[in-house]
Amino acid sequence: MKKEVSEIEGIITHILKSESDLRNNIKQKEQEKQDHLKEFALSIIDVLDSIENIESSMIERGLDKVEDVSKTMKRYNSVSKKLILILQKHGITRIDFPENMMIADYCEVIEKQPDISKKNDEIVSIVRNGYIRGKELIRAAQVIIIKN
Repeated sequence: MKKEVSEIEGIITHILKSESDLRNNIKQKEQEKQDHLKEFALSIIDVLDSIENIESSMIERGLDKVEDVSKTMKRYNSVSKKLILILQKHGITRIDFPENMMIADYCEVIEKQPDISKKNDEIVSIVRNGYIRGKELIRAAQVIIIKN
């Protein structure tokens, strides 16, 4: 009888260990999936940055007034919108700043400027857009803010 109880205890121990191993494996696979999604999103975000930089450069040089360049920029904007939709499909959105105020956990301050007519931490300029998935930061926004 003791031998049978001992065998049953061994089987239960083995089952519990197997269950624990499976749970850990599931957690690991889920984390890997999240890591791959983040890498994928960052790749798309890099492309969006490139499109925005090209567009800014064309506007700065006045080339946006040239018909062919304007048409090309519209095509880039179409691609950009499609990439944003792909990100949104996976729950990834651009960080919004209510009342144009910095959100510390979602920003990297790259420059501070004084201006007594504005509030501290008010955003002067977003140099690089940031992205989140739910509350998870995918990439911090780079901002220039007011500091008096």
